[in-house]
Amino acid sequence: MNTSKQDKYYSVYRNRHSWIYHLAYMRLSKVLAALYAIEKQGLSLLDESILDYGFGAGTFFRYCPKECALFGVELDAVNVEAVKRALGRMGYRQVDLRVISEKEWQDHELLTRQYDLIVASHVLEHMEEPALLMNRLLSCLTPQGCLLAVVPINEVVPHESHVSVIERQVIEDWAQAVNATIMDYRELDRFTYCARPILHKTSRVGRLFAQGVSLGLGIPAALLGARRWFILDALFGRATGAKPAQAVFLMRPHQARAFEPGDNGTEVQREPT
Repeated sequence: MNTSKQDKYYSVYRNRHSWIYHLAYMRLSKVLAALYAIEKQGLSLLDESILDYGFGAGTFFRYCPKECALFGVELDAVNVEAVKRALGRMGYRQVDLRVISEKEWQDHELLTRQYDLIVASHVLEHMEEPALLMNRLLSCLTPQGCLLAVVPINEVVPHESHVSVIERQVIEDWAQAVNATIMDYRELDRFTYCARPILHKTSRVGRLFAQGVSLGLGIPAALLGARRWFILDALFGRATGAKPAQAVFLMRPHQARAFEPGDNGTEVQREPT
């Protein structure tokens, strides 16, 4: 991990756990991308064992059925406890969230278990060698389990802590390196592509404006849900020429066949790489 640029992640989520933060589009869009891929692949989260590797503020957990067993790791101990308390108040009873350090990124105790779904949302781009982490996470899957990753693409504003510049071929190379098959791959979120220059403002006034834009996108996205929102997103992209800002993919080792979205939005069967 590129640890020299990760210091802010020790405190970035502190005191940011109220409902309004979970509606912020920069947070919610990542979750909706994951949920959309899960729905399109026909997967159910009910009663599943889920590990969120780098769960941030725990927004993804809030969209999981309460029957799930939820596991997760994050850098900041204060944030880990805050997410635990929030999920407890919401009625989640099977929750095991723990602190992870950079030194134990692949040797943590939670990586000695097996899970039906492992989520790595906006994690891989921070890694010097993403395939090493992917290989480790794939080894923690149940026989029918899968790894779900969300990564930024087409970055208009370079992020200081992002090590990898990601595109489709890079992800295909990762899959080949870890001997896994991409079950589903999608590029989406044209709204973020257009809003990203605004959302990265650093002045006080700029940040307030960015927060307003993020909330202005997040509220309708939450109301519409992942499927409807990304239909609207695709129409927006066709109308404006905006590029997708995120890629989401599901991966499983030794899968017999995989699917990818066709030009008309349907899935097209292809042979694995």
